[in-house]
Amino acid sequence: MGILGIENRTENWKTAQLLRGLSEVNLARRLGEPDATLADDIRIELFWYGVRDAVHAAAAQCSLDACKPDLERAAAKIYHSQFADLRQQIRDFEQQPFLRLKRHNYVVSQETQKDFLNNLRNTEIDIVLETPERLFIGEAKHESGFGGDGKLILVHQLIRQFVTATILLDLLGEKKEVVPFVVVDDGNLRSVKNTAQVNFMVDQGWLKAENVLSWREIDDIKEKAL
Repeated sequence: MGILGIENRTENWKTAQLLRGLSEVNLARRLGEPDATLADDIRIELFWYGVRDAVHAAAAQCSLDACKPDLERAAAKIYHSQFADLRQQIRDFEQQPFLRLKRHNYVVSQETQKDFLNNLRNTEIDIVLETPERLFIGEAKHESGFGGDGKLILVHQLIRQFVTATILLDLLGEKKEVVPFVVVDDGNLRSVKNTAQVNFMVDQGWLKAENVLSWREIDDIKEKAL
């Protein structure tokens, strides 16, 4: 029981508690990393704001006001290069709840570059594993569903995380594969696998269906070497 006998129900706290004692090597192997042998080759972080912290680091080299326009243009250019058809791909996707896009969703123009970079800066990824060849990005869920904030340019949470990680790697000149994964409560595993966001990610080849895990499987990974 938590402080004052009150259960802490926040997702970040639950995630941190359930991941305690997890071997990052075993998790990387389970997610498809063939070369995961030494912990020294793998870094793990929780509740990661990669773009926010990269922008902060860039500001140390020049004033943020001077750096931001360049970063905004660079991020928009990468988006147009790698995700030029993303809005149309989402609109063409078969699952109906996924089709309700507002006019600004997934549209990055010169006028919205600032908002777009802010989307990237404010994107949190619950679990990140870095290996020499890959960046594994994990979304941990307990009671809540996947976010879909219509005010944002990148409206859907899982897609936003994938786009953010891809753009950040490009900005940093890193040649790593982005490998998403999801961890959910055991009773929600089937329903999560049938959500539009998961199915779209699988359809695009961004997410492997087998990388939607349950917390019970995380416990198994903690208990035994793979």
